[in-house]
Amino acid sequence: MGLSKNDLVDLLNHTIKERRDISWKMGTGYHNGVDISIYEILIYEIKNNRTIGRFAFNGESGVLINQRIIGYRQKMADNIVDALLDVHNYLTKKLLI
Repeated sequence: MGLSKNDLVDLLNHTIKERRDISWKMGTGYHNGVDISIYEILIYEIKNNRTIGRFAFNGESGVLINQRIIGYRQKMADNIVDALLDVHNYLTKKLLI
């Protein structure tokens, strides 16, 4: 993947910096022991411990496998970076409302 884990962490931190009520977690959801690592990112409300968004993506290519965001009804992005940018924009607009 052209994007490092540190870059993803920076993007996630930028996404939540305006929102003190949300946080995120990232971990390995699946690894076949040879070549495929599927990572999962959760974005959640801290107070209610309610998941706002869940993303699964290929750790090597960054291709998005699954995306769920509460209240967001757009076409699924092609890769994790595009998905996180979409969520950032969605949460920014939601904050302004």
